[in-house]
Amino acid sequence: MLPDELEQWADLYAQRLVRLAYTYARDYGHAEDRVQDAFLKAYTMQHQYRSERGTLFSWLAKIVINECRMAYRRSWREKVMEILPERATESTEEMYLSNVSAQLVYQAVLELPEFLRTPIVLHYYEDLSVEEIAFILAKPAGTVKSRLWRGRARLRHMLEEEYDEQSHSSIEKLS
Repeated sequence: MLPDELEQWADLYAQRLVRLAYTYARDYGHAEDRVQDAFLKAYTMQHQYRSERGTLFSWLAKIVINECRMAYRRSWREKVMEILPERATESTEEMYLSNVSAQLVYQAVLELPEFLRTPIVLHYYEDLSVEEIAFILAKPAGTVKSRLWRGRARLRHMLEEEYDEQSHSSIEKLS
């Protein structure tokens, strides 16, 4: 039986933390394992949590990121390259196009280098403020802002290249 506090953390934050861990592990099973490891570590080290430094989610996110990095170091030879598709409950054309666009953007985000990917994921997918991200990454807020700007610029460039490639291949098929 889980202690009540640990169970509350899991209910409140597990889904968000698994999404965050997935950006590192790129496998939902491994992401869930990293989150479980992080919950156990956080529970045993909860006396170190200081609310004046940030929210509980920020503290847990930092632990999850560290767990993901440690797991990557342990198994650096094994990289999971396959990305699981989003589960769709409806099959309308608009939803399909929206999902394809979101998947293209998410795939592009996953291709960013870690130092640009992490702030993008935390800001846009986890809705964290620049200050919370700065705490998680132990970087100044200005560094986080510049990495967000550089990450967006790199994403824009990657997506424009993808669009240009698709346009050229469509035109060639018509010719």
